[in-house]
Amino acid sequence: MADYTSPADEGFFAAIGRLAISWAHLEFSLDCIVEIMHYGFGGKDVEPEIPRALQRKIRYLRTMIKQIPLPADAAQGFQNLFDQIEAAAQIRHNVIHGIIIEQAERSGEATMVRAIRRKGGVSKRQFKMTTKDILRAAGQAQCLSSKTFHWLTETHNLISELRKQNEEQTPS
Repeated sequence: MADYTSPADEGFFAAIGRLAISWAHLEFSLDCIVEIMHYGFGGKDVEPEIPRALQRKIRYLRTMIKQIPLPADAAQGFQNLFDQIEAAAQIRHNVIHGIIIEQAERSGEATMVRAIRRKGGVSKRQFKMTTKDILRAAGQAQCLSSKTFHWLTETHNLISELRKQNEEQTPS
């Protein structure tokens, strides 16, 4: 350990890293689901380009879920997951896109600010973050990541099943 930091400071920044890694798992799963929808379920007709930004991915997936043959509980499961991801994304955006403007050494907390871009200009949001807040957000992202991996598997299984049914129905 360098002598210019404290365990509390290192824990704060390590928590940010954990949040980033947990969120990367979640986004990877979303990216895979987007790919399956885009190439396996005619998503090119909905959106010619694969969406890359989180909000665009979720908007695209919400549209796609309504267009594919899913049981009602599965479709609602996807929609609930998207709601949870959107809610969790706010803290992630604050931490990852915010900057520290004040931090008392050895405190495990910081005052941060983030630019909020809207039509007509930019405003700022100031907030406090603690190591516990960030670790809680990382844990939530990890939980959502597990759920997203589950739905990725279900989506993959669905396309495999639909292809199998199509092959059985197509005369040789």
